[in-house]
This record gives sequence, C-alpha cells and structure tokens, in this order.
Amino acid sequence: MAMIDKKGGSRKRTERRGNLITGYAGKWEPLFEKKAAARATAARVLSGVSEGVKRAKNTGGTVRVTYVIRSSDEEPEIEIEEITPQKDALDIALAAAKQRGSERVAEILKRPEMLSADEFADEIGSTRETVNKKRKRHEVLGLEGAKRGVRFPKWQIGDDGQLLGGLAQLFEALNGHPWAVYRFLLQKSGSLGGRTGLEMLRAGRIEDAVGAARSIGKGDFS
Repeated sequence: MAMIDKKGGSRKRTERRGNLITGYAGKWEPLFEKKAAARATAARVLSGVSEGVKRAKNTGGTVRVTYVIRSSDEEPEIEIEEITPQKDALDIALAAAKQRGSERVAEILKRPEMLSADEFADEIGSTRETVNKKRKRHEVLGLEGAKRGVRFPKWQIGDDGQLLGGLAQLFEALNGHPWAVYRFLLQKSGSLGGRTGLEMLRAGRIEDAVGAARSIGKGDFS
C-alpha cells in the first residue's frame, strides 16, 4: 500500500512492502518549470522553421534556417536567410551557350532580309492578319526572337511573288520547329547532293526535300 501526501508544492510518498518502509519527499515546481521552458524553446524553434518554409514557398528559392540553443532559460537564436545555390561548371557552360544562342538569334533577325509582318504583307499583296494566319498554318516561315518579335525571311517569296511551296510538309517533318525549318532550308545537306532545302523547293523537288527533312526529324543525320 502506498500513501501520498501533497502540501505546499511538496510531494511525499511512503510505500510499504512487507516489513520494509521506504519514502522520499521533494518539490515538483522546478521540474515543471524546466519542462515548460523546454516546451517554449521547442515552440520557438518550430516557429522559425515554419517561417523559413513560408519564405521559401513565397520566393521559390532556397532558405536556410539556423538556430542556436544554449540553455532552456535563454531564448533560442533563430536566423533565416535566403541562399543562392552554387553553380557547377556544367551550369555555367549551359548558361553561356544559351547566351550565345540568344545573341545568334538576335543577329539573324536584324538582317535586312528579315521582314516584319507588315512588310511581308506588302511584299505578297496581303494583310498583316493574313500573314499571321499563314504563319500559324505553317504556310510561311516566321522566326521569333526575344526583342524583335516575329520576322519573316524575304527569300521565301519567289520572283513571281508566290510563296515557297512545301513549307507545311517541312514543318510536319521537323516537328513544327520554325528554327529547325530555317536551318534545313539554308544548310547544305549530303542527302540532298550538297544542296540546301531552299534550292530543292525552288526547283520543285518538294518530295526529295521533305524526305531528307523526315530523316533529320527522326535523328538520322547520316
């Protein structure tokens, strides 16, 4: 049988086991205070982590939460900071290649033969709206850049004022990528006997040009 007596914050316990009686007495307030302080510290830490998660979500970046706990009697030190991930050599190389690509595109689009939609419309005796509809149907080639908008190569208009035939088939063969079509039209190809796609289309050899383009679209570069 055990008997417990509480008085004035003291705790006294006696216990009888056969003929042996043992007991202890002590105060429980200090223990309670330490547990309360520990809970407060843990709550403060969790609050800091929650704030870090919220900031990372809002900014879309990476956030570091650092906290230092010296004792249960002191407020923990919480530091929340945004960090920039270090780029490795591959990241740097890819960024440089992307920049070179953007500069190359800008250089191509500012050439004299690259016409705006209005200029192209004047060349074919049409309207800007009609030109844009033809571009969406892949009946004309329009190249888009970051700064100059869409430009239309003048060389896709024949001497008779007619548009270059076979463009829609080329777009289909090259997965609808305007810059892939542009490169195919101007780059000499071994599968075309050293001619360019543009030369083949102008000569009316649309099927040969489209066949070569399909091989490139499938990844056959031989």
